[in-house]
Amino acid sequence: MRWAIAAGSVALMLTSAWTVSAATYTIEHSHSQGVGYADVSFDGGVSTVSSYLGRYIMEPIPITELPPQYPIYSISTIDGPEDGFFSYCVDPLQYIGVGHGAPYQYEFSIVPLVGMDGLDAGDVTLVTELLGRYSPLLRNDPTGPYTGGTFRTAAAALQLAVYKINLDRATETSGAWDFSSGLMRVTPGAVPLETGASLRADSVAVLMLNSLTGSGPMAEALEGLENPTIQDLIIQAETTTNSEATTWGGIKALYR
Repeated sequence: MRWAIAAGSVALMLTSAWTVSAATYTIEHSHSQGVGYADVSFDGGVSTVSSYLGRYIMEPIPITELPPQYPIYSISTIDGPEDGFFSYCVDPLQYIGVGHGAPYQYEFSIVPLVGMDGLDAGDVTLVTELLGRYSPLLRNDPTGPYTGGTFRTAAAALQLAVYKINLDRATETSGAWDFSSGLMRVTPGAVPLETGASLRADSVAVLMLNSLTGSGPMAEALEGLENPTIQDLIIQAETTTNSEATTWGGIKALYR
């Protein structure tokens, strides 16, 4: 769903009729991994919304619900290992609950990213590069740069960057991204500082965004999970060249 904001209020509107694809899938939002909530503006500073900053762990119900090209992994959570996959939101003004059981299970269709929630081809190119460059670093690897006390900051930074690209890519100057201008803004110091991290997630997101060139490395086979009334998500299918063993590609970076 695409949305626009009137002064002091949020008005949701569709850019095109939402059509159900050949199949829909029941998927539970079981956990989130990030730094928590922060007040973020999506209307150029007119108003703020309390937005979760991190990535979402999604679990098909039943676990064999999705076609085989959408891999399921064992992910370490606060409740122990759980089967699922990671995703990032592209629709910050919608809501999705987190937990176990029927209230947290939603019907999604799998759709192309271009056209979902206003993402155009230029947006998708940068999102694909963003996740191709940085999501593989968010794994449980003691030699990696985003481990221990700071991987949640990196996950939150990726989520902030996805939102920023969707809202402001057309007006931002390459290499000069910031969260003090444009439609999406973050008040300095508003994002929680994770224990062990030297930078807040919004500062890390700026570094990530300013590194993008539009020419890769690119995550492969990114697609969307779409629902007309809740947050839409970015997911990744598996191809012969982006399997976990060869690249830890895209949003399949894991915590074992």
